[in-house]
Amino acid sequence: MVPRGTMSTDSMAKKAKPGPWATTPIDDLPARRRAVLAAAFTVLMKKGYAGASTLDIATEAKVSKRELYGEFGSNIGILDALIAATAEGMKVPLAAPDFADRKGLVEALTRYGVASLVELTHPAVVAINRLAIAEADRGSELGQILDRHGREPHREALAGLFRQAQSAGLLRPGDPYRMGGEFFSLLWRDLMQRLLLGVAKPPDLREIKRRAATATEAVLALNGPGT
Repeated sequence: MVPRGTMSTDSMAKKAKPGPWATTPIDDLPARRRAVLAAAFTVLMKKGYAGASTLDIATEAKVSKRELYGEFGSNIGILDALIAATAEGMKVPLAAPDFADRKGLVEALTRYGVASLVELTHPAVVAINRLAIAEADRGSELGQILDRHGREPHREALAGLFRQAQSAGLLRPGDPYRMGGEFFSLLWRDLMQRLLLGVAKPPDLREIKRRAATATEAVLALNGPGT
């Protein structure tokens, strides 16, 4: 059974829809905001970070610049919102995880692993990461935006989950940030690098679930109370 307030691993993977920016949070946004963020992605891919002007985004989204400034403040605000919306999809399985035993911890970690892989292996997300790497030497803020809304919040959330498991006696004492890093490394291995290089395709649901289950088993074996 899936804990209240969470989604099953199958429903997380299936809810994503094809499109220029197909993440669950984007799909659930009001139509105008969704159109603006989709337009921002399109312009970003065409013109790069430096060339993604507010006018270009407004034209692509078929809204006025005044509307954009009223809602987002600037083109940086739009890109912030774009990355933040994707990050929300990974917070879902970590929102108030309710577990009191090892089985519940396994379910919570597996759900997070599935959500992480579903969100971050989407071609649109890979494309933005690839662009951030390409523009890193040009003073682009894109990498900082990705770190602020992507890596850092989920590093904190995962650490909180491991800390909760330690308090319940399900894991040995130790640095919960290190444990979170171990889980993420076991989950991804070299997959993101291969996706960025274009030598691998996003995994299907079966492979995603296998990776999540394997990473969960491995990190618990490394950090169980008896180790």
